[in-house]
Amino acid sequence: MTTTSRTRERLLDAAWREATQRGVADLTLARVAARAGVSRQTVYLQFGNRSTLLVEMARRIDRTSGFVERLAAARSGAPRAAFRRVLEVWFDYLPTILPVARDLEASALTGGDGAEAYRDRMTDWREGIRLSVARVSSDLHARWTIDTASDWTWAQVHPTSYHHLVAERGWTAELARRTLIASLQRELFAPRGTLRRTLRAPRSWPARR
Repeated sequence: MTTTSRTRERLLDAAWREATQRGVADLTLARVAARAGVSRQTVYLQFGNRSTLLVEMARRIDRTSGFVERLAAARSGAPRAAFRRVLEVWFDYLPTILPVARDLEASALTGGDGAEAYRDRMTDWREGIRLSVARVSSDLHARWTIDTASDWTWAQVHPTSYHHLVAERGWTAELARRTLIASLQRELFAPRGTLRRTLRAPRSWPARR
């Protein structure tokens, strides 16, 4: 690893610690620089602005936490089982990122610098869900398309939904995880042995008499 790469990693680590300890709203380039033991100019040279730093910080924790690798491993195997494993990996990861994810969401709602980081990670996660849903598309109830099933899954396992149940309503993390996954499986999947009917018109309609 080059000196530049080591400096970049140190800055991203410092940014994550600032975000988790002080909150995204109070994260400044000056504080990140001080925590990393470099000048503020070094932060500007590496990232250009606070928004880019937040995006890279959020992406890095996905990698360094092992979430990306666990997610890739979960997608292997039978589609329905893989769909469940993907959600389990996500729920295992949520407690790690939840405070920062909530801060980034709040920043996005107010047009702050965290908006780009929030959209970047939520869009990436939604696409990850879509990959898993596409693999089980033949098992979906006829009322679902891949896109609507992906949207619904994303909404049910969104950090805000999880926070509401666990932090505000007092559910345990395990109860939230178990209930949400079971609910999605019941809502999305047709019973075993049921043929999926595609909701589309036939190629040609019979002539009217």
